[in-house]
Formats: sequence, structure tokens, C-alpha cells
Amino acid sequence: MRKVIFIFITIILVAASIDWIRSCNGLKSHKEVFGREITYADMFEYKDTDYDYVVRVPSFFTAQADSLQEEKGRMRFEYGDQWITVVIESHVMHNNGLSLKDGMDSLAQVLYATDRRLGSDYFILSGPQCENGSRIDGYSYYTKIMVNHKLWFVYTMIYPDDYKDVLTRLFKEIDDWQIWERPHLQLKQGESQTPKALSE
Repeated sequence: MRKVIFIFITIILVAASIDWIRSCNGLKSHKEVFGREITYADMFEYKDTDYDYVVRVPSFFTAQADSLQEEKGRMRFEYGDQWITVVIESHVMHNNGLSLKDGMDSLAQVLYATDRRLGSDYFILSGPQCENGSRIDGYSYYTKIMVNHKLWFVYTMIYPDDYKDVLTRLFKEIDDWQIWERPHLQLKQGESQTPKALSE
């Protein structure tokens, strides 16, 4: 009889242990892991070689090869895995004589912006991410455009809507962005090492 009770108790304890281990493993979702990585990642500063402006990017994002760049002054960085893709990109546009307010209104229409904010020398737009007029389900963009004479400097993040709350650091990075901020650690566009390689 004692043997049966002992076996029964052992089975209960093993089952409870398995459930506890499973629940512990389930506590860290991909979103939580990614959010923690974003929060504590080193930020590397890249300098565009055509216009000399600077952007800061998390160390585990990958720079797009120069050979894939479509135009002068464009930089693009990505993080992607089987769950999500996050893109940070920047480029330079020529302003054809539009005021800051008119430029914001014009781009807001083109980009299907649902929110806009006007500053003294910049504006911020956000909304659903679209390509060729079609919405990309589950993704949005957040972009800041800074004015400098006849040039507009654009800094954009494209992100999954479900991850918006863990991307606070990158939203703040865009909000605080200044075109020619002098970096502590600076990499010029086109250097062979990616941010990931430098952080190892």
C-alpha cells in the first residue's frame, strides 16, 4: 500500500514539475525577448557619405548593402526573423518651394497618414504602411522629416503593430533625431562591418 501511495505522489509531483517548467518557458514571448533586446541594445551611429547626416541604429540591425541603395543619401537597416520585420531607413528629398505646413499636408496624403505633428523645423507623420496603394496588414510607419534649406531629411521606422509598445526607445530616437548630431561611435555608410559584428 505504501508503495502505491509513493508512486501516486511521485506521478503527481512529476506532472506538476512538467507544468511548472512549461509555464516558465512560456513566460518569455518573442515580443518580450525582442523588447528587452531593443531596450538594452547598444546604439551605433551611421553617417551618410553624401549628405553627412547621422542616424542611430540598434546594434543587432543589419545594414543594407551599398549596391542595393536606390539613391544618394539613402540608408536602410533591418531586423527580421520568422515572426517580425522592423525597418529603419533614412533618405533626403528636395523641397520644391513648399512651406513646412504645406509639405506636411502633401506628404500626409501620399503616405496615408492618420496622425501628424508640426514642429518649428520638422513634422512627424504616422499611419498604416502601404505599398503601391495597398495596405500591408499589421504594419505601420512612423517618420520624422527635418527641414534644412531646400532639403528634407527623412527618418522612418516600419514596424509590426503588435510590437508598438516595446518599440518606445526607437520612437523616442526618431522624435529626438537631429540631422548632424555628432556621434561618439561613428561608422560611415559603406564600411564593411555591420553593427552586429562590431558589438561582438
